[in-house]
Amino acid sequence: MKAQQPNAAQTLAKVEAYYKTAKTFNLDVEYAMYKGYTGTYLTESYKGSMHKNGDVTQLKVLGSEILQFPKVQLTIIDENKTVVFSPITNKNLQKSPVDISVFLKFYKEVSTQVSGNTIIHELVVKNIQLPVPYNKIILHVNKTDFSIQKQVLYLSTKMPFVDEEGKDTEDVGRMVITFKTNPMSIKTPQLQNYVVLEPNKKPCLAKAYAAYTIIDQSNI
Repeated sequence: MKAQQPNAAQTLAKVEAYYKTAKTFNLDVEYAMYKGYTGTYLTESYKGSMHKNGDVTQLKVLGSEILQFPKVQLTIIDENKTVVFSPITNKNLQKSPVDISVFLKFYKEVSTQVSGNTIIHELVVKNIQLPVPYNKIILHVNKTDFSIQKQVLYLSTKMPFVDEEGKDTEDVGRMVITFKTNPMSIKTPQLQNYVVLEPNKKPCLAKAYAAYTIIDQSNI
């Protein structure tokens, strides 16, 4: 008797539970942009990392760092030396690569397969008129612990590329994000090393970030 295939709603619920209940994890994240729906023509790649310890999460990518503490999110951008201070109640907070809570809101499942210890769900946007960045997502999930192994994101609009012959062209962009566990332990960031709250609750940058400009979004 053939085993019943898992559906995306069940899998995504377990993925969300895995990352919410995990006390700690340390991930190396690789981003790779490819030209076209298929093929191996790589146009851009870069690396990042994601670390969680208790109720503190840290994401680093492309010269920026996003830190989530119990009540505050900080976004640190080295290029223009800014620190954005956002209360957790702000609905416009940056989502992490493992936050898949919106997937089923905007996407529907079109296929599922199991390959070895990996569940692969293909999702497409429910309404092509929706202003979402991706019109298709392929999600690779570990069947044992429901951690994310890989996301393949197909951009909704064509973007400019330089092709193999050096000519300018437009094509679909395909972003592949790969997650790998890093066994090294990471020191957990402390809010006071970045921002200090004055008696009036106004955030002030710590000495290490004195050369940066703080953008306070408390009242937005």
